[in-house]
Amino acid sequence: MFCLYYVIKQGDTLYSISRKYNVDVNTIIMANPFINVYNLQPGDTICLPCIPNNRYTYFTTYLVEDGDTLGSVASKHEINIADLLEINDIYTIELLPGSTLSVPIMEGGEGGIIL
Repeated sequence: MFCLYYVIKQGDTLYSISRKYNVDVNTIIMANPFINVYNLQPGDTICLPCIPNNRYTYFTTYLVEDGDTLGSVASKHEINIADLLEINDIYTIELLPGSTLSVPIMEGGEGGIIL
């Protein structure tokens, strides 16, 4: 399991964080037993747990665009965020526009290359 550490910002809710990073709300709650996730305050740090599926055979590349997040890239490609982290050896939430990521494709996906 990977644990991405996320610092709460003004206006964040557990639901908005779960949607943004494609992590189930209950999974976030279970991964943060010592934090009152119902009363998040700016500056609090929470764990966003991610468990890789490792079920991919085919991959393609993705050029990171301005405004992309790990969650948005994972959602676009319908993959697990932990797989995106593991495949690319990423240990931060921040993505740099112009960088490339290796993105897994579901079995039988078109246009992918085998790694």
